[in-house]
Amino acid sequence: MNDYLDGKLLVAPPSMRDQRFAKSVVYIWKHDVLGAAGVILNRPLDEPTWHHVCDEAGILCIDSINPTLYWGGPVMTQVIGCLHTLDYKIPTTNIDSQHLGFTMDKRVINDIARGDSPREYIVTMGVATWASGQLEEELSAPEPRSKHESWLPLDYDPNIIWHGDNTEMWNACVNMAASQHSREFTSKLLRD
Repeated sequence: MNDYLDGKLLVAPPSMRDQRFAKSVVYIWKHDVLGAAGVILNRPLDEPTWHHVCDEAGILCIDSINPTLYWGGPVMTQVIGCLHTLDYKIPTTNIDSQHLGFTMDKRVINDIARGDSPREYIVTMGVATWASGQLEEELSAPEPRSKHESWLPLDYDPNIIWHGDNTEMWNACVNMAASQHSREFTSKLLRD
């Protein structure tokens, strides 16, 4: 059985202790024995802008292309990354087990800037990472934590990532995670 969460969402519980992740929805693009990595999906940035990033990197950009940048997490906050559909892949793309790719390579920024982008994408600054065993520990909520302070795992849903309302994403995901957990609990009770 694979207990890794790559290809899933993590929803911060209402009582999240780490304020950097309060009301966050994180897509996990890597999770294995070495640790986990993901990006926060619902924290749009006012600054820097896409055009500012392209100017600083010396990338020529079509004026009409102007994606919102997102704060992807507290690690490597000056590094640009891109969570995207798998119609776009280059050798440096990290592909999760099921659905999406995450690329931290200037080439993806160049391609987006000139209009050769993935079908769906989110550009981030920074990532969220967990050391080996750290995410598993956070999910199990050992003392002094309690279970209501643990991340809420949620199955991948492309509508959340690509078509959701960023201002309401966390509320919707908390409700979906609670409903999903309730269904799983009921199903297990009926099997046992």
